[in-house]
Amino acid sequence: MKTCAIVVEYNPLHNGHLYHINKARELSGCDYLIAISSGNISQRGDLSIIDKYTKTKYALENGVDLVIELPFIETCQNANIFAKGAIDIMKLLKVDYMCFGSETNNLDNLKEIADTPINPDHLKEAMRDGSSYPKAYSLLADSLYPNDILAVAYLKALKGTDIKPLSIQRTNDYQSIELSDISSAKAIREAVKNDVDYHIATPCEIDHPVFIDDLYRDLRMKLLLSDPKELAKVHLVSEGIEKLLIKNALKYDDFKDFMDASISRRYTRSRIQRILIWLLADIKEDDMPRYKQTYARILGFKKETQELLRFYKTNDIKLITQLKHIPDSYKDIEYKVNVLYALAHKDKDFSKYLLQRELQGPVII
Repeated sequence: MKTCAIVVEYNPLHNGHLYHINKARELSGCDYLIAISSGNISQRGDLSIIDKYTKTKYALENGVDLVIELPFIETCQNANIFAKGAIDIMKLLKVDYMCFGSETNNLDNLKEIADTPINPDHLKEAMRDGSSYPKAYSLLADSLYPNDILAVAYLKALKGTDIKPLSIQRTNDYQSIELSDISSAKAIREAVKNDVDYHIATPCEIDHPVFIDDLYRDLRMKLLLSDPKELAKVHLVSEGIEKLLIKNALKYDDFKDFMDASISRRYTRSRIQRILIWLLADIKEDDMPRYKQTYARILGFKKETQELLRFYKTNDIKLITQLKHIPDSYKDIEYKVNVLYALAHKDKDFSKYLLQRELQGPVII
């Protein structure tokens, strides 16, 4: 019985993701494909345009067998922590293969960079400074996109494991907002925001879209009414960034203007957005769990995966199907973040549904 894992966000799932699913199955020859998925918040600090249970359903309907949630404290982080969290779950699940997308799709050179002491989160800067092997630099210096950086982070985290990495070519521009049959998730989100038909690019129906912009009113109140000393205690808040955010919240009525004034070479858009989510959820550094994660939370599975689930049960691998079974320090954080996500929705009935859904079991098809 062979298993292959993919790390996904599906914000939303699109035709490029379907290609990834099919290639992962083809290259690994796996019996079961496992998706390690972010929940309602993405790695870049965005709100998922589709809630995690709906996107789990779409994943299962389109070739994934089992969906496992990557906890928020490992999702809304830099590439290094995000990748390590996903690989830790794969090790727990005794995965045989993992398959990721890469713009360069040169596994040997990605491994070469992963063997250096370079931190993946500072990969672009290190490459520009020439702090890499010449061959790797020549292939990657002009094409360092998020999937290449994540690939290096995955490969670093895979060291010492028996999990075999597989790479596939990513061809579309993740930043492009041009809509076509193979579009980026960003292009689809922009189409939804602008009320443009997006169906050419995704099998998903996006009925209750939500965006980080929807939280700006709450964010301004948080920044302007809180004691700056308390804001400084929040996880990821450092170097006095809270002072800049307070100044810009006072100055700007529009979220885009606020963000444009806040980002810099040191504080990228993704880094600022992650900080904002942690601030809104009010999760202090002292609230962070101090022990290693020992569980995997199932968001959904196909009925045909019973053999795989029996294998995990036989080998005493801790699988969790409900929020109440998560260890307390993780559970409290997950609940706060999902309340934040639910309340961001303008549709009160859907918001109420999400609050109730979080307390129920996984999606089964």
